[in-house]
Amino acid sequence: MIIKIAIIGPDEFCNRAEKIVAKRNDIELDLYRYQEPKESAQLIHEIQPCDVILFSGSLSYLHATDSLSNISIPVLYMKQDESAVAITLLHIALQNELDFNKISIDIREKEHIDHILKDLNETTKSPFVHLLREDELINEITMFHKSLSQAGKTDLAITSVHAVYEQLKLHNIPTQKIIDPESAILRNIEYAKHEALLKRSNSAQTAVGLVTVLKKSSKVVEFVENLTALLRAQFSELNGEYTIYTTMGNIEFALTNSEFLALFKSMQNEVQIAFGCGESIMDAKENAHFALNFNKKSNDFSFYVLDSNKKLLGPFPHSDGSIQLKLHDPVLVEMAKKTTLSSANISKLMTFSQGRQSKQFTTNDLSLHLNVSRRTAERTLKKLVECDYAKIVGEEMAYRQGRPRSLYELKFPIY
Repeated sequence: MIIKIAIIGPDEFCNRAEKIVAKRNDIELDLYRYQEPKESAQLIHEIQPCDVILFSGSLSYLHATDSLSNISIPVLYMKQDESAVAITLLHIALQNELDFNKISIDIREKEHIDHILKDLNETTKSPFVHLLREDELINEITMFHKSLSQAGKTDLAITSVHAVYEQLKLHNIPTQKIIDPESAILRNIEYAKHEALLKRSNSAQTAVGLVTVLKKSSKVVEFVENLTALLRAQFSELNGEYTIYTTMGNIEFALTNSEFLALFKSMQNEVQIAFGCGESIMDAKENAHFALNFNKKSNDFSFYVLDSNKKLLGPFPHSDGSIQLKLHDPVLVEMAKKTTLSSANISKLMTFSQGRQSKQFTTNDLSLHLNVSRRTAERTLKKLVECDYAKIVGEEMAYRQGRPRSLYELKFPIY
């Protein structure tokens, strides 16, 4: 099983990560490079289908925080630790006589320097330390090092930020980047892989949804059918209660899907719904009944989800949802022009990819999601492939006799 990791970072970090896993056949990297950490917010919207996102550092992650709210896959970042600072200082010491009094350094936590000095029994004063802030501008960090150097107080600047390193070089100020140990990069890539596998495992757990009718209406059956389609599920009905069988992954995605929330709100005062997850259908159904009891105690029109660890999630929804029918992103606008697909269909393609645990899919998978015929789905895929927005990555044997079915993968930003 190949795990695809999207890495967001500067050129040097991306190149090192690529070399570290070059011979691995269980990990595939998609590299999204920036010149400055603030560019990471835009890069999020360029990410193609993947299993997990890994930022090269906390600064780029913080710049992208607002763009991560609707992403259902794990998102991680490289945390700076003492080993990175210690290796950087050792590297400098091996090349020059190290004088802590003549060094400026920007780091996330001052404790990293304090602990290293204590371990070395260092009696000299600490270097000039600048603690990085979440909303800090690159020029502010550069100015910290530059002013100390021009005043003759420092001989070397050590920075955690690649863009600061580049600016200091332009001003001919001796500088050194914090060195991320290869072991730390590999450890974070392995952790990202682990989180992706854990997410897949949890998402595949059995889940049950319950729909109880408060007021008889012809809209109820249509509501259940639409809800079932959004959850990629099946349902049964007994004595006015509908039971929906799906997976936790489908529910987690639905919670971020504006179409799902709009559908739920359309049935206010007519139904109550709740979801449960478990290792078996029996466990999931029992948890769903527990979650439904919380609904009955609440006066608000909301619902709860009780997971397999008995963790109660909700009440949902916390905010209003709306269906996106217009495209504003230039890449997607261009895609609509090239493929002649409508904005609504492109939006559905994005939610289709976001909600799947596997990046590969068949024509039948797409036709079910779009609620169109297989032939219409084939025409849509033909346009996407011709314009290089999708590609054929393999074949899947049919369960019965017949020709193998092509497996597709999308090739355009989905977040």
